[in-house]
Amino acid sequence: MTQTTTLDCRKSNGIFVPVAGLTIFAVASGYLMSLVPLSLASFKIDSSYASWLASSYYVGLLIGSMMIEPIIARIGHRISFIVFLSLLALTVVALPMFPNKDLWLFARLIAGMAVAGIFVVVESWLLIGDSAKERARRLGIYMTSLYGGTTIGQLAVGIFGTQGFGPFSVILGLLFAAILPPLFVRQGQPSCTEHKPLTLKQISRLSKAAIIGCITSGVVMGTIYGLMPLALKQSQLNTEQVGVLMAAIILGGMVI
Repeated sequence: MTQTTTLDCRKSNGIFVPVAGLTIFAVASGYLMSLVPLSLASFKIDSSYASWLASSYYVGLLIGSMMIEPIIARIGHRISFIVFLSLLALTVVALPMFPNKDLWLFARLIAGMAVAGIFVVVESWLLIGDSAKERARRLGIYMTSLYGGTTIGQLAVGIFGTQGFGPFSVILGLLFAAILPPLFVRQGQPSCTEHKPLTLKQISRLSKAAIIGCITSGVVMGTIYGLMPLALKQSQLNTEQVGVLMAAIILGGMVI
């Protein structure tokens, strides 16, 4: 078994497109992550399926991360960014239109794959530079945009609510807004070449601590994003309080 080939990207002309798109996407994604478990009751879906929906999403994220690189290498970062954002938007449309637990499981699986594509595109676009200092600066911008946007998205739970079609329309509008930077700004895309894939054994030799840390943080974050909103809601908190507490958790993690 091999890990996805790493993209080798030459320095781009700017980082506006990935940063702007990522920030708006993160707001939409943050809202959607809490909206999915909190909206189950309004669509007559048992709340016990929240864990399955979260698992389906993260399975899609895993599958997508191992399949995305050839697509980016073939059509480029800009078009890939548009495609994956559009695919995620389609899954958002499907949720309120087809309130069926099996279709929601499938939609969240596809959503996970789309989000994996977005992450790979943005990370390989941003994490380039001629020096370690430049790469560190870009990583800081990436993390701030991602978790800052996700924090804001959680606050939308209290503003727009979790019932009916309205919240999904807000998320859809945000995703369309995220598409605008790569759609209209055609310059600044890095060029890519392919490397030989690394086996899992080779990857494990690079940094065992990093791999353990990624697995642990993935388990914790998956639980927080997928189940915490519902647990808070069931503890008699109102929707606005759930959004504020989720935002505080994510903001605290970003600060640390």
